[in-house]
Amino acid sequence: MRYFGSKTSTVQQLFNLVSERIPSGTFCDPFGGIGTVASYFKQNGYLVTSGDILSFAHSFQTARIVLNRPSQFRRLQTALNLSSSTDIVNHLNSLKPISGWLTREYAQERLFFTPTNAKRIDACRRAIKRWKTEQLITPKEHAVLIASLIDSMDKVANTAGTYYAFLKSWHRKAMRPFSFEIVRPVAGPLGCRAVLTEAETLVADNEVDILYLDPPYNHRSYPRYYHLPESIALGLTPRVHGSAGMPKRQFHLSRFNRPNDAANALRDILSQAKYKLLVFHYSDDGLIDAGEVKSILHKYGRVEEHSILAAGYTNVTGPRSIDHRLYLVNND
Repeated sequence: MRYFGSKTSTVQQLFNLVSERIPSGTFCDPFGGIGTVASYFKQNGYLVTSGDILSFAHSFQTARIVLNRPSQFRRLQTALNLSSSTDIVNHLNSLKPISGWLTREYAQERLFFTPTNAKRIDACRRAIKRWKTEQLITPKEHAVLIASLIDSMDKVANTAGTYYAFLKSWHRKAMRPFSFEIVRPVAGPLGCRAVLTEAETLVADNEVDILYLDPPYNHRSYPRYYHLPESIALGLTPRVHGSAGMPKRQFHLSRFNRPNDAANALRDILSQAKYKLLVFHYSDDGLIDAGEVKSILHKYGRVEEHSILAAGYTNVTGPRSIDHRLYLVNND
């Protein structure tokens, strides 16, 4: 899934710097998103705890980080008279398309999907919701199916990377046929966790070897930009409005999204942190300027500063690069 703020382009640089200092141990990513960084550290042997406040992100983290082997859906196989998890994927891809809430709001009223793809997504969404209601799938299996549905639909979404707006004309990827594909778990140590909670709570409740803080660095609110995946993860069909099809519900705004509060949010989360190595990942154009970041971090240990070039937010004309900073704080 395309996700703004994803650290796919920088995770190898991050891993090289961290593993030189602490080659194994516990790793906590309280702003975990869809699990890109935590998955990478898991597959390299670290015992990972990842968190987020969004249910769809939590589903991805469960599918990729908590699980170590593909779900078999035994109860569902029996109910549907199927013989393998592959048959379940084939079953979802062969469902009769239906015109439901997503088709009406995001294919007919707004051009996020072609009507053909939207009807197939609606069919999968309704089937997964029914299986959950009938207790044919476990909570972890539900998370896998939800993450897989969102990941699959994102591959045919007529967007530039978020669900805050659709493109004015059909992008070539939106014209591809929708195909349900399963999100696979990452192999690694047993006991990795995903927690649906505020970052501050996760930090306060865990003592770890490596604490990786990658908070929002500008005004963009993830719950608003990814409202549609979140509605699907929550099983909701809300009334929506505006060109973005925004649900009429209250959206959480992180303190890190607020220009007048971001620095205090960092101070507060650090005041509860227990770690051997802190990694603070931030952008040069973030709401907290570099001087204040360093001033805050210096109170907690010896600070190393590293500059890395990351792929920034991508639109249809191409990616842009942005300078990021990795601040490493040794608590020794």
